[in-house]
Amino acid sequence: MNVAILITGSRGDVQPFVALGNVLQKAPYNHRVRICTHPNFKDFVEENGLEFHSIGGDPEKLMSYMVRNPGVIPSFESMKAGDVGDRREEIAEMLEGCWRACTQAGNGMDPIKLPATNKISSETIMKLPDPFVADAIISNPPAYANIHIAEKLAVPLHMMFTMPWSPTTAFAHPLANLDTDKGDRKLANYLSYYSMELLTSEGLIDLINDFRENTLALDPLHAAWAHQLLPQLKVPFTYCWSPALIPKPEDWGSHITISGFFFMDPKKDFKFDDDLKKFLDAGDPPVYIGFGSIVVDDPEAMTNMILDAVKQLGIRALVSKGWGGIGGEDVPDNVFLLGNVPHDQLFPHCSAVVHHGGAGTNAIGISLGCPTVVVPFFGDQPWWGEMIHRAGAGPSPIPYKELDADKLANQIREALKPETKERAKELAAKIKEETGAKTAAKMFHDTQQMKNIGCFLCPDQVAVYRVRRTNVRLSALAAGILVDHGKLEPQHLKLIRKKRWYVEKGAQEPVIGIFAAIETTGVGYKNCFSRLGKDLHSNKADKPANHIMVGDAEAAGEVPGAIKAIGKFGGSLGMNTLRLPVDLLYNMANGFHNFPYHFMDDDTVRVRGEISGVMSGTKVGFQELVFGFYDAFTGIVTQPVRGYKRHSDEGVGARVWGATKGTGRGLVGFVSKSSAAALGVPGYGFKGLERSVRNGWKTRDTPNENSLALLDALRGKGERSGDRALGNAALALVSNAQGNSINQQIRGRRGWQCFMELQHLRQNDDKASVKEEEVLQGWDHLRVPKEFTRVDD
Repeated sequence: MNVAILITGSRGDVQPFVALGNVLQKAPYNHRVRICTHPNFKDFVEENGLEFHSIGGDPEKLMSYMVRNPGVIPSFESMKAGDVGDRREEIAEMLEGCWRACTQAGNGMDPIKLPATNKISSETIMKLPDPFVADAIISNPPAYANIHIAEKLAVPLHMMFTMPWSPTTAFAHPLANLDTDKGDRKLANYLSYYSMELLTSEGLIDLINDFRENTLALDPLHAAWAHQLLPQLKVPFTYCWSPALIPKPEDWGSHITISGFFFMDPKKDFKFDDDLKKFLDAGDPPVYIGFGSIVVDDPEAMTNMILDAVKQLGIRALVSKGWGGIGGEDVPDNVFLLGNVPHDQLFPHCSAVVHHGGAGTNAIGISLGCPTVVVPFFGDQPWWGEMIHRAGAGPSPIPYKELDADKLANQIREALKPETKERAKELAAKIKEETGAKTAAKMFHDTQQMKNIGCFLCPDQVAVYRVRRTNVRLSALAAGILVDHGKLEPQHLKLIRKKRWYVEKGAQEPVIGIFAAIETTGVGYKNCFSRLGKDLHSNKADKPANHIMVGDAEAAGEVPGAIKAIGKFGGSLGMNTLRLPVDLLYNMANGFHNFPYHFMDDDTVRVRGEISGVMSGTKVGFQELVFGFYDAFTGIVTQPVRGYKRHSDEGVGARVWGATKGTGRGLVGFVSKSSAAALGVPGYGFKGLERSVRNGWKTRDTPNENSLALLDALRGKGERSGDRALGNAALALVSNAQGNSINQQIRGRRGWQCFMELQHLRQNDDKASVKEEEVLQGWDHLRVPKEFTRVDD
């Protein structure tokens, strides 16, 4: 499989997924794994043997912003300074970057060069980087594009993270900064996840919708339900921490798992610098003090505070300079200033560790039995400090802004107590038995979404096509062999949908639906003007055809000129206006349809069909009309009976109460379901018509002329329209796939993948002949109808 791992954050966020990637690309999985993250980490990813693709963004700026704004809501000073606008621009850049990382060749940074010649041949194309279209996505939640890309590509999505993102009563959302001394702690903990997601969704919904509409050709969402997508869709989650440190909460479902920490293999040939080794050998194990990628405003003050605390304790210390520039000229003999030294090599030589509480640093420290002092700056760091304190492996965390030399000295003194050291060693012994990255890889493959996605003819490979009007699934290699041997025409192949994400479920109830339709239209107007400004100011500088950056839409003629930009603006503005009444009907129908499930726990609510155009919209509308009235009337009788049976093993009072609740469900369902039935035909029918008008040719995935020209060139059977057509096909391979032609562009890249894999196979003649014969024999045994047999010219 092609597995894209989308990661935003610091090195501590990226490093665990490098460990996971190394597991996934080796036996027994043998996947092609691409780490998609910030350009700062290119060398780190590649030196560990993994493919890299840049999504843009600057983690140093992010760390600096987070230190100044440790909560979700930014400070007035940051808003005044323009930090919020800069951050939003960076998120918009990373949304686009994540999409390119899931669908394009190259690394997103270095240009893909076509030869400076008028002659473009199949040999030329074979020298381009191997194509990449994600077959599955692994992501951390702050890579906000994940669910939207998974919806567009219809591929499995598995979330993995170092801090909790799934609602639970066991502990609050790490970013909520929740005061739970008063009131119901469990309820407050649970609601904190929804409140944090809603705040984030409200702040980013315009960027998300611009990305969905203009890049992915998907319908916009509303913050009122967009923030609940991950828990409502039950997207599989794996948390990469040790269950010995933080056990799985009882209210997390089976789709949420805990794997253990992800650790990279230590470098066997690593050696300390002579000065550092001399210092370590010169006395008792020192205390490590460092704040990694945190960027502090006053490094000198931080340095003085650390040195003062060390002096009070009379201990030896290793002080890391980090990104914050800690250090100075006047350093005592009992302190050693560190550069970049791997923690897994350094911490075994330390008596305790003091750091910011980043998940990766915590994992290494605890796994090596180091008592830990957490000085949190922002984000999940206070939560991690509290978890370590709760486990007995360190003192309670003190935020950086409240810290002074005396408090730091007391924290270190607490960590060096014998009982704290003993507890840290107990945790380390348990963690040593865990296999975090390997366990997570197995959890990823064991989910239901990863079942039945293999090729019929090459079972060890993932299917990327389905033969039209059949259920026959084919991998890129199998499809390449069959087309090359004349068994199939490319037109007979349809891009497979491995997983449908029911993102369009919509409003929880009709009133929210009405407000959402109005607000979504307003956001749509805002995005129209924003997109017009971007299009008018696009850089139209001439670029040579042989030097094209991956994702350079202009190279393939995608960036409109001023006239096209204005025309596009007018069309978008008109479409948003016309869409308002359609959205009102659609959202009200969805709201009435969903209301019994969300507010009455009615598990008889049906999952409505997918609406992709006028025919499917009409079909879903009439299904809602028939089944809605049927469920509304029958529910008056069946719901009390179901409620009674739910409590059949309990006392009479419980059974009566169950029947009473069932009666309530039946009455509410009668009103809500019959209303949904009445609104279904116009609401879903007009939505289908709107999607047909909006999408036009966006939904087509049949091969276009560029794809066919490329296909013939790769097969060595001539150039359909000469060098120019072949050149256009090659340019399309490195351009940005978005907007009107998105499905055909993805289709073209899958075709490119087919024949590249076939060419790689044929580098070994003996292996190729055996494999091709297996595929051809398997095809004959499938007995696919004759109309799919290729007719030679």
